[in-house]
Amino acid sequence: MIYYASINSYKNHQMNGTMKVLLIFPDIGSFHSLQYHPGLASISGMLKTHGYDVQFEYVSSKSDFDQVLDHVKKYRPEIIGFTSVETQFIYVKTLSNLIKEIHNCVIVCGGVYTTLFPEVIENTESLDAIIRGEGEYPFLELVRSVEKIQPFFHINNLAYVDKTTKKITINPLNPLITNLDELPFPDRSIFNFQQVIDKHQLVYFMFNRGCPYRCTYCCNHALARAYGMEVNKMRFRSVKSCMDEIRDVLSHYKFKGMLFFGDDLFIHNKKWLDEFLDAYKKEFSLPFMCEIRCNLVSPDLYKKLRNAGCTNVTMGIESGNDFIRNNVMKRGMSKEQIFNAFSWAHQEGIVTTSTCVIGLPFETSEMIDETADICAKTYVRFPGVNIFYPYKGTDLRKLCEDWGFLPEGIENIEIAERKESVLRYPHISQQKIQNHFLNWQKNVFRKRSLIYKIQFYPKLFLTLCKKGINLGIRTLIKSK
Repeated sequence: MIYYASINSYKNHQMNGTMKVLLIFPDIGSFHSLQYHPGLASISGMLKTHGYDVQFEYVSSKSDFDQVLDHVKKYRPEIIGFTSVETQFIYVKTLSNLIKEIHNCVIVCGGVYTTLFPEVIENTESLDAIIRGEGEYPFLELVRSVEKIQPFFHINNLAYVDKTTKKITINPLNPLITNLDELPFPDRSIFNFQQVIDKHQLVYFMFNRGCPYRCTYCCNHALARAYGMEVNKMRFRSVKSCMDEIRDVLSHYKFKGMLFFGDDLFIHNKKWLDEFLDAYKKEFSLPFMCEIRCNLVSPDLYKKLRNAGCTNVTMGIESGNDFIRNNVMKRGMSKEQIFNAFSWAHQEGIVTTSTCVIGLPFETSEMIDETADICAKTYVRFPGVNIFYPYKGTDLRKLCEDWGFLPEGIENIEIAERKESVLRYPHISQQKIQNHFLNWQKNVFRKRSLIYKIQFYPKLFLTLCKKGINLGIRTLIKSK
């Protein structure tokens, strides 16, 4: 077995007594802009629990590369771990190459992209291995192996290229973690978390993993395939563990805003949800927001959420066109379910945010307008929009490949994730999609009813009325 870690790095570890790990989150031009990553937080929690030293770098632009390199020179980590989605991997390649030029250490990369497409390591010589799937235990095993100067390529979930034969080996995946309570709490300290809280006025939590739906643009159906499953089965932390984590976070950070439960399907398990809401209501008085699904809600569920402190929910409309939403995206959701979901939330006094996707295969400009229409006609307060990106491993990526929509060399194209279209359609231009994106809020507002505008935007409505009156007066004066 070949081992490529630096002996000098090991000597550095012997002198300092503690293995050092640097975790890096590339997030250049993305729509997130949140200097917190739950996956890296969980890995850091695992490593620190076992006595290892962990530091973090957030990369929001190419200008941050020098800062990362300076950090590497001073910190001298034995292991560097990247996380990456597909659109960020081009920066992982560049930055890992630069790091290898100044510091000999083990560099790995994990995330959904490397899980679904481990072959990416064949063209990335600066990476020693790819970590696939859930990374807490494989990363811990990797650190222990490097600490003992032992080979690590046998570890499950790793993929690597043999430097001699140039052939890739993809190791088996560990079974998914069924008891999430066995994991340490996510380590938020590496993120300068107080600054994150102060900037966004929310604290981010995740209490479950998985999603049983098979939406074609999302990674969950592809992750299920990688693990040999029909669906990505859901796994939940115990309610006691959730309450303990919330209590722990609130005891360490100053906070007056809102808690954000960012699970894809916070409300999916009704028994767990009832227990969670009862426990939360008894112990905490802070408002919270959560992500839910239109086909899983009811007036009674909204009452339970509201009584426990829920003030905001996010739901996916995704597309207002039935063909795009249900045939292309496989959402399995009717317009009636969408309208009811937002109407019931409004009746209960819960503020709603919607997510929509435009620039999908076969979607015309008129279909995009249908999505704006449905946003305008519901009670959604904050109608969000993303531009579709065909993520590797998903069913819609395969469709785009089959229909010739992908540009050549897509892996080398730098793009603002979910803010630009990378696809080449015969029926709609990239510029047209971009125009819809840039004018989204204005178009939705224009389509709103007069009653809605008066009710939710009274100051803006009065301003527009004054402008209209002034314009009318000036017109009359000029006509005379």
